Formats: sequence, structure tokens, C-alpha cells
Amino acid sequence: MYLDSLSYVIDKAKGIDTECFLISNRRILTRFANSYIHQNVSVDDMELSIRVVLNGKNGKISVNQLSKDTLDSALERAIEIAKITPPDPDYPGLPTPAAVNIERQDYQIRDIKPEVLAQKVKEFIDATSNLNASGALEISDTTIAIANSNGIALEDRLFTVSLEAVVQDGDSSGYVYSMEKNLEDIDFISLAKVASDKARMGRNPVELSPGYYTVVLEPQAVGTLVSFLGLMGFGAKQFAEGRSFLVGKIGEKITSEMISIWDYPSHTRAIGFLFDFEGLPRRDVVLIDKGVAKNLVYDFKYAKKMGKESTGNGLPQPNTDGPIPFNLTLLPGESSLEEMIASTKRGILVTRFHYTNIVDPIKTVITGMTRDGTFLIEDGEITTPVKNMRFTQSILEALSSTELIGKELFRSGEHFIYPTLVPALKVNNFQFTGVTR
Repeated sequence: MYLDSLSYVIDKAKGIDTECFLISNRRILTRFANSYIHQNVSVDDMELSIRVVLNGKNGKISVNQLSKDTLDSALERAIEIAKITPPDPDYPGLPTPAAVNIERQDYQIRDIKPEVLAQKVKEFIDATSNLNASGALEISDTTIAIANSNGIALEDRLFTVSLEAVVQDGDSSGYVYSMEKNLEDIDFISLAKVASDKARMGRNPVELSPGYYTVVLEPQAVGTLVSFLGLMGFGAKQFAEGRSFLVGKIGEKITSEMISIWDYPSHTRAIGFLFDFEGLPRRDVVLIDKGVAKNLVYDFKYAKKMGKESTGNGLPQPNTDGPIPFNLTLLPGESSLEEMIASTKRGILVTRFHYTNIVDPIKTVITGMTRDGTFLIEDGEITTPVKNMRFTQSILEALSSTELIGKELFRSGEHFIYPTLVPALKVNNFQFTGVTR
């Protein structure tokens, strides 16, 4: 659909190293608050970035129109920018084509009417039984296309549906998140029941003292740990610059042997494009295998610099971030959430974290707050709602103290590129450093 416009720019550049990257997105969003739909919006957006490289000097310009006059003008401006930009001494050239097998269903997002989304939201609200429901139901239809002067010419389309909602009962709340590839795959009634039950259970919470606790982390909380770990050190640029927790640790045990984390685009439940933002195919990468640090992820530049092959983890170039994992997956174990709770003498059940920030990337320490469902576990049963608590915790230490891993994978709402697939975890010696009052 878009490759003709990109090819026009490549041909017009006449032998200059040129790369065109386009992203087009149509979003349909239905928001609700106080159990009332207050907004339905539909947004169509498109951006084309044209990058040229002259003697290692990058010039980049972005436009949101595809007329030939616009493309001609943008290319000229990109060339002018390149002429006055300092050269990149590590410029690796542009990638050459590699095989990418693209077979996608032709989704018809434009056939989905606002009334359909409103009915789904109504199902959710009605199932909360008069509690206060707020959130958003979003449908996204995204196309990316990339072409360069070395012959890469690829286009792919991705369709997702997500529901994020909070149900409140007085001073208590319950949270749910679901992302699927099809609207009918989201069970709105079951999700409403989960959030409502937590909201009712969480009334009149008690305060616990800060300290080290055994925790049962539901998947949304685990997603925060895994996503931030992925951000802090699996990229080749971070490693090469000495900013990764993996420096000096490749081949060594860094977590419990129960932990295996992959960048796993081929997983049957993974959501993402089949190639990266440089046009290279996504590859499965074993990052941690049974507790042992194994590999990094690479883009084209750092693969060439470090004598490796790209793993298909390139962001739009040029950038200061380098490659990062896109489809993080913590492989499942054999326990159910119920078994984790039943095996806990005294601990805390955490639904999710929020307002999470990095404290020390080398030690993988993050801090944040519990939210929307925190409960005391005593003698294998959930007994008392707990006021939200601040945690300050090394992720690797938490993964080293893991006792049980859930057998089901869920998509986490905490992610930086594509959804993270994670199970629930039971972790010992998790540090809470403060409480809310």
C-alpha cells in the first residue's frame, strides 16, 4: 500500500544511501469513567521519515503527506541536513535484504462501529454490579513500511485490541488488562468480575510495616519487573558501553535456575511485527537460560561493530538507545496462582505496580508502588486488604529468590515495545520500604 511512495524517494535519491520508514496508525478509542462512556474517538495518523547518509553524516526529515511535491521537498531537506551534520564514525552502511515471511489476515478495522465498542464496554460496566468502573477500550490498526537503497522493501500490518480498566468500591480498587488480536477474544464479563471482586475485597485496608516479605506477584506485577529488566541491560549498545548489568556476567548464573527469559517473537501468543525498524527479520534470542546469562540483542550497527548478526532489534536510526528486546517472555513453570497462595505461610499478594522508576541499572534496582489490589496472605489464605506499599528492589535478586512460577502466560500492560508475556511468581525476601497513609 505504501511501498510505491517509499520506492519513489529511493529512486529519486540517485545512489545516495537512503532509508524510508513509514508508520500508519488508525486508533478507535472508547473511554469510560464513573461507569459512563464519555468519549469515543477515531484517529488516523501517518508519518514518513526519510534518512539520507552522506559520508557518514545523517540527515533525517519527517512528513505526514505522500504527494510527490512533499516527498521531493523532504528529500532535498534531508540532504541539506546531512551536509551540515557531524559524521558518525561508526556508520555501518545500510542493511541488505534478508528473508521475511509475511502472511497476515486482512483485518477490517473500518467495519468496527462505535456502537460495537460501546456494547462491549456496557457488558463490562454491567458486570461490575453497580461499582464504579473507569478505563479504555482501544483498537489499533498499524502498518509499518520500510525501504532502503540496498533493496529492502517491506510492509506489515498489525491489529490489536486492548482493555484497561479499574473498578472502585469506595477507597478500594481492582485492575484488569487484556490485549488480544481480535475483539471477540476479550472476555469482558470475566474481567469485570475479577476487578470487582478485588475492589470489594480491598475495603478498609490495614497498614503493614516496611520490611522483607514473601510476595505472590500476579502477572501484571511480574510484567513490570521483566519489562524494566529488558530496558536496563540486554541491548548490545548498553553492554558495549559498560552500562549493562550483564557486563562480565555472560555465561554466569544471575538468577534462580527456574528463570528463563527470551526475546520470543515466534511465540504463538507474541504480538509484534515480523521485522524490526531497520527492515531485518525478528529472531528468537535466549537471554537467560535456567538462570544463566546467555545473549544480547543486536541491531545492524552493533552487530557489525561487535562481529555478530542482527537479531532484528533495531529501532529507527539514528538513535541514542541502541537495540532493546521487543517481545520479552518469561517462560512458564508448573504452579497455579492458587497453589502459590496456598503454599505461603505469611506474605503479600500484589496485583500490579505503578509509578515505577529505575534507581540503579547496574544492580537492576527499581522502585514503585503497589496498586489496585494488595492483600495479606496468612496460612495459605488471603485474609486482609493492605494499604499500598512502596517497594525498592533489585530485579535480579527477586528473580534469584523465586520459589514458584505460574503455568499460564499473560500479556502485561507494562511494556516498552510490544506486550510482555509473563506468568505469576512467588518470590521470597521482597523489600518494601514504605507505606501510604
